Amino acid sequence: MRSVRLLWIGKTQESFVKDGISLYLKKLSHYIKVDYEEIRPAKYGSGKVEQWRRQETEQLLKRLNSTELNIFLDEKGKCQTSKGLALWLEKQMPLGWPRVNFVIGGAYGFDKSLLADGVHYLSLSEMTFTHQMVRIILLEQLYRAFSIMRGEPYHHA
Repeated sequence: MRSVRLLWIGKTQESFVKDGISLYLKKLSHYIKVDYEEIRPAKYGSGKVEQWRRQETEQLLKRLNSTELNIFLDEKGKCQTSKGLALWLEKQMPLGWPRVNFVIGGAYGFDKSLLADGVHYLSLSEMTFTHQMVRIILLEQLYRAFSIMRGEPYHHA
């Protein structure tokens, strides 16, 4: 894998979240190229939840490529420890993925009927976080994973 991209629905609004994203993007740049893309959410004022979920999932899928490793963050996804995530990412590296995409859905999640069978789902916790906070948490966990892979002292457990 040569790079990582995060895709998420909605603009980052909180200044402390923007600062956290910048901090971890800078830290991660020592290991791998990481970028992100913010995708406009559906207009929640009109229509139904199913329509919004479908529209947002379609927007996300337009930006993905089947030759890349696509991981969807989902509360029912596989829950990993930090070391487990590092080990899993390390196993993916020699497989030739040009890029790994981590996808964060909108307020109503993904329309899973649009997603291919065998899609990778990852859960960051059994707890619920705001979509804004998940961005920082995911970036921090990616930084932690790369530091674990390199045997650096950031991760103490």
